[in-house]
Amino acid sequence: MPMLADIDDPPRSRLPGLVIGGLLALPLAGVVLVWLLPTLVEAVLGGSQSFDDRLALETAYMDAVCTQAIELPRDEGLCECVLATEHPGIDCQAPFLQWSLDRQMEHCADPDAKKEALSFCTCVDAVNTSVVEAPDQEAAQTAAQAYRNCQELPDAVYLPTVEALLGVEPAAAPSP
Repeated sequence: MPMLADIDDPPRSRLPGLVIGGLLALPLAGVVLVWLLPTLVEAVLGGSQSFDDRLALETAYMDAVCTQAIELPRDEGLCECVLATEHPGIDCQAPFLQWSLDRQMEHCADPDAKKEALSFCTCVDAVNTSVVEAPDQEAAQTAAQAYRNCQELPDAVYLPTVEALLGVEPAAAPSP
């Protein structure tokens, strides 16, 4: 509805501003849709895929330890959780991290192994100290989560194989 002031000075058309805005915004929106959005989606999906892969590997490892290589004094805390849950990779992270930390402490107790993986063993020692000094079980589980940072180090040591936990030496490959 026109106002009395609009009679002498009619309002400008908004069409030129709208066209200029569209000409500037459409290429920017195109760049976002073509480049940035797929990159973001791939980062999210790629991260979840690697997380799923890690959980599947950890679940298979925990199942193998608790069904094939169980040694009660060593594995009781882990296997209580693994054998009682459907998805141990998700549900048993705290006991698995503590168990993994204990296995790596055993590995790093050897001076030669410690020299080969000095930064990893130093990290494991620091995490273990935090776990031991924790005032309660919940704080110890929280401190054990720092072990994941140790796994990212370049000289990280893998967990022992199921055969190594059984005390069986893996068979050597036949020579040609």
